[in-house]
Amino acid sequence: MRYIEMFKDGDRISDVYLCKSKTTALTKAGREYENVLLQDKTGVIDSKIWDPMSGGIGDFSAMDYVAVTGQISSYNGSLQLKIDRIRVANENEYVPSDYVPCSRYDINDMYEELMGYVKSVKNKYISQLLTKFFVEDTAFIKKFKNISAAKTVHHGFVGGLLEHSLSVTRMCGHMADNYDFLNRDLLIACAMLHDAGKVKELSEFPKNDYTDEGNYI
Repeated sequence: MRYIEMFKDGDRISDVYLCKSKTTALTKAGREYENVLLQDKTGVIDSKIWDPMSGGIGDFSAMDYVAVTGQISSYNGSLQLKIDRIRVANENEYVPSDYVPCSRYDINDMYEELMGYVKSVKNKYISQLLTKFFVEDTAFIKKFKNISAAKTVHHGFVGGLLEHSLSVTRMCGHMADNYDFLNRDLLIACAMLHDAGKVKELSEFPKNDYTDEGNYI
């Protein structure tokens, strides 16, 4: 697969990408064209279909995997893809993991390290609280392991919430180990749970967007 981060001005592209978004706009002359944002795990690229009625342009929607043929060019300092042909890709033409950014660290290893902090908590009430979330609630655990910490600001990838929460927990554990006046158990619990609401605020990849419930919150 030709990843987006490898694109160069002048390249001819023919591969499968995830259609992140699709909108219709008008040229200055009043002709319709389509703005298409394509994504893989290395990035996104702004794309244009200047003639939506062309015979090579098939029906597709946002969040479809699409087989694309087109030309890369530089526009206002950024790369842009002019789409000549596009269609919905067949399932055997792509591997979904190629299209979503993922933590560079192993998700199961990170979660195992986080469980070490749960086991280290001595206060029985705080221990019970953390166990309810991180040991017993399988639906919460699945989402906590896989969703991002944010859409774009930081840790915006699969495993991002886990990686961010573990990083904050490590820091708080280090502080508590060096300053004995701190309540270590409380600090660890706060670190682990400080972004727990993200599991409801954000949807899983490839969408990675605010949910209706998240917008309401």
